[in-house]
Amino acid sequence: MTQPSHRLLLLTIIILGIGLYTLDLYLPLGIGNGVLYGGLVVMSLAIPDRKIPLLVAGTCSVFALSDVFLGVTLPNVPLWMGLSNRMFSLTAIWFPVVYAFQRRKSEEALRNAHNELEIRVEARTRELALVNQALVGEIEERMETERSLRASESSLKVSQEELRQSREELRALAGQLLTAQEVERRRIARDLHDDVNQRLAMLAMDLRRIEKGEAGDLSNIGGMVKSISGRLTAVSDDVRQMAYRFHPSILDDLGLMKAVRRLVDDFSASTGIEAVYVYQDCLSPVPTDLATCVYRIAQESLNNVARHAKATEVEVELICDEGMITLSVRDNGVGFDAVHASQGRGRLGLLSMKERVRLVRGTLNVSSSPGGGTHIEVGVPLSGSQHV
Repeated sequence: MTQPSHRLLLLTIIILGIGLYTLDLYLPLGIGNGVLYGGLVVMSLAIPDRKIPLLVAGTCSVFALSDVFLGVTLPNVPLWMGLSNRMFSLTAIWFPVVYAFQRRKSEEALRNAHNELEIRVEARTRELALVNQALVGEIEERMETERSLRASESSLKVSQEELRQSREELRALAGQLLTAQEVERRRIARDLHDDVNQRLAMLAMDLRRIEKGEAGDLSNIGGMVKSISGRLTAVSDDVRQMAYRFHPSILDDLGLMKAVRRLVDDFSASTGIEAVYVYQDCLSPVPTDLATCVYRIAQESLNNVARHAKATEVEVELICDEGMITLSVRDNGVGFDAVHASQGRGRLGLLSMKERVRLVRGTLNVSSSPGGGTHIEVGVPLSGSQHV
């Protein structure tokens, strides 16, 4: 349905068309007033409905052609002039229609091309957005990969540094162990030669005196035998004590807990340092290699307290619970710089502890500060035994 303004325009065109047709009927055939129909057609082009201009043009054409036969003719004007006039009128009528329709067709083609271009641009924009999103994701993935690589490189550098430090510590430990081994061998050889060997030589001399009858009467011989017996007992005790330092038989006979108790008691008796021992025994026997590891660490810790700590109290705690053996040795001594000591410079005891714990897949924590005492805590899993 057309709007009121369009209806008014159509009514105006109809009225003007009727008026022009009436005027055309009363004018002679040779006068070219038919071109005025073209104005009506131009006016009809303002109406959106495409049928209206065609209808107006067709009606005006009928009006123009019917005037040839119905209009007034002049005697001196030939018929062809009237016909040519009407043909010119038809051209004026249909040219705006053709031009308007061609223009509208071009506009529609342009509009369709514009819409198609917009669709293609929108599709291309979506495609570029997807490509851009994929590119952003790839960039983020590459950045994440680079960050992971940098983190891996950092971890690798840390691991390499730790490996280098471990190798240095092992080399230092091996060198110091060889040195300590040679020192210990010299000490043992000196003890055997200067002490045990000389005492045995004196006993042999006394026995030869008895054998040769140089000892005198029976009472003197009895006294010499009694003296020889006591000296043999002392030599036996010294040899047993020497063997105990290398491997305490109590560790095999009575177990880890009682062996450490004996170690703590001997330490307190020999140094005069007050020692407290707290323990919780295992439900099952501790494997020999684990028991030896824990015992040696406790022994080395107490030796360090005796040599360096200047402590007055030591607390030793040995707990076996939930598949884990935990040893804690705490003193109130002078302490030391734990950061410097962790580098393994000149501390054979700490290096040997680390190596022993590493062999049984355990953990070793050393907490100390100058003037604040020292706390050594060792955790050894029962599954860490090489004989399980």
